[in-house]
Amino acid sequence: MIVEKVKVVELTLEDGSKMLCRGGEEAVLRQWNTYPVVSAKWTGEEETMQWISAEEEIYYD
Repeated sequence: MIVEKVKVVELTLEDGSKMLCRGGEEAVLRQWNTYPVVSAKWTGEEETMQWISAEEEIYYD
């Protein structure tokens, strides 16, 4: 399992709406290239993200 602490970033879109982005700088860049983002601002919050890599196998008994 991978555990990473990431910053929460508030993205402002062209129409003035806002959305939160979690996952670090790469996630912000992906959103910037996907949505009409005009600004990004760190909220001051951090969250812990956890995930399992594709290489890890899960066995259920």
